[in-house]
Amino acid sequence: MTETSSELNRQYWDAFYRTNHRHTPSQFCACILTEIEPDTVVVELGSGNGRDSHYFASQGHITAAMDLSKEAIKSCEDQARSRNIEHSAFFQGDITSRKSLDRVISYARKNAKGKDIVFYSRFVMHSLDDDQELAFMASVSEAMQTGEIIYFEFRSKEDASLRKHYGGHYRRYVDTEIFLHLLTNKFGFDIEYSLTGNGMAKYREEDPCVSRVFARKTGT
Repeated sequence: MTETSSELNRQYWDAFYRTNHRHTPSQFCACILTEIEPDTVVVELGSGNGRDSHYFASQGHITAAMDLSKEAIKSCEDQARSRNIEHSAFFQGDITSRKSLDRVISYARKNAKGKDIVFYSRFVMHSLDDDQELAFMASVSEAMQTGEIIYFEFRSKEDASLRKHYGGHYRRYVDTEIFLHLLTNKFGFDIEYSLTGNGMAKYREEDPCVSRVFARKTGT
């Protein structure tokens, strides 16, 4: 993604989140809630308008979330105040930057006070180009501690030809096998779960083909 196209993409999401305040949690969020312990701290990387972070927080989880869009973060903070949502904090920043990641992760570690921390990234990987994906994965790998787990959901390459409800912005359909190879062979993760298919992220007339990947950081 060029600097110009990256800026256009940022402008698209700023405009989108200026008017889109949908706060029903995603199917993926509901899935992950059945995976984690009640006192787990959640770090969401690429939080959009906070629909999932807010729901995690409403279920008693301390959440720390980051998104590139200033409008998205403003929406997150406004919604948290208006709905009296506690346990949540939102940071505007670039998730491909180790410096930005350290801000949100430091907050989570400070407030965890010995509780487990998990990382969560939904519908983010397909919004990054190849270089951004590598920068993101490298930064996350360096920032995570041995044994911590990250939960991904993203559009897979099989989704490229399927119908879309929203258009007009950048998408890179992820080759899941290559993604898994990079996680295990380059960035020091063990794959605990991987599934690709339809029916997991349906929205109105759209039923995208997505991959769900659970990966645990190893000591390497």
